[in-house]
Amino acid sequence: MKKMFIVVILLAAFVMCLSGAVFAAENGYKACLVTSTPRGNEFTDLIWSGFLKLEKEGWEVKCIETFETAEHAEQIRSMCAEGYNLVYTQGDDVMTTVKDIYDELHDAYPGTVFIFLDTYAKTELANTSAVTIDPFEACFIAGYVAAGKSKSGEIGLMMPLDTPIMRRFEFGYYAGIDYANVQNGTQAKMIKAYTNDWADTTKGYESTIALISSHPNMDVVVQCAYISGYGAISACVDKKIPCIGVDDWQGDIDPIVFWSAIKSMDIAVYETAKMWINGNKLPFALEFDLEAGGLAYADVDLKNLAPEQARKVVQLKNDIMTRKVDVFAGKYEEWRETNFDQSE
Repeated sequence: MKKMFIVVILLAAFVMCLSGAVFAAENGYKACLVTSTPRGNEFTDLIWSGFLKLEKEGWEVKCIETFETAEHAEQIRSMCAEGYNLVYTQGDDVMTTVKDIYDELHDAYPGTVFIFLDTYAKTELANTSAVTIDPFEACFIAGYVAAGKSKSGEIGLMMPLDTPIMRRFEFGYYAGIDYANVQNGTQAKMIKAYTNDWADTTKGYESTIALISSHPNMDVVVQCAYISGYGAISACVDKKIPCIGVDDWQGDIDPIVFWSAIKSMDIAVYETAKMWINGNKLPFALEFDLEAGGLAYADVDLKNLAPEQARKVVQLKNDIMTRKVDVFAGKYEEWRETNFDQSE
């Protein structure tokens, strides 16, 4: 009887998923991504995985990679003309193009919704929504993990360039380390360096080797260096230094990456599409933090921590979600606001 009950439940779940896929397909739901960053890197692939989840439910999905600013408008117009209900953008350059030709687009395709991913820019245009996943919470937890992992108290931080957005990563890590020091009586500190490039993996490797070599006691490295960060991970592999990754789960690159600070853009894509399909009007601004269902880390990484440390990390995540722990408290109060000039 118990086995039959389980079979019935599984069958019902399968039928519900199949019904959802048929419903989406029959209604011609279409979503596309217009990106100025190529697939093949962790972050863009993470975003695209949200579309693949929609595809499994019957949506028609497409990814348009457009690297020349002059081509952005043509590609956006093409997606609207092909009847894509939801047009997602990655890259503020693509978003800016949508805003530049917005009147034309809205007049010709009044039902098309434009969703600007991973931006701190604001919008008040009809049928547009700006989606943010601020890294501060995930980095706070990762900083806490790094402080607990380090025995020497010297933690390296590899960044690409010094920009306003990257400072939110940086100070999120600082805040998490400070919290760990207070809670656990440690004296961990973070030593930062730059690859000075967003995409050069050789520079990422060489910069990380130089950082580790100049600090022989360093026993954990945190990388948030975008594509150049792959070089940072390779350096950690060669030096056998435990590494914390960023954006997507990077433990599949090498086991040396024992933790990843995740920006769950895939969830943002999927959830905004579901909001639209359910008839909910998307607000001008959406932020998928922990409280809203975003992720800060992959549960699979908990096994890489000592059991007591893993328990503390889960509790910390829950405390942040319930606002028992304020990641901006104290000297990080200025980082509470995300309204800043991205052009710096």
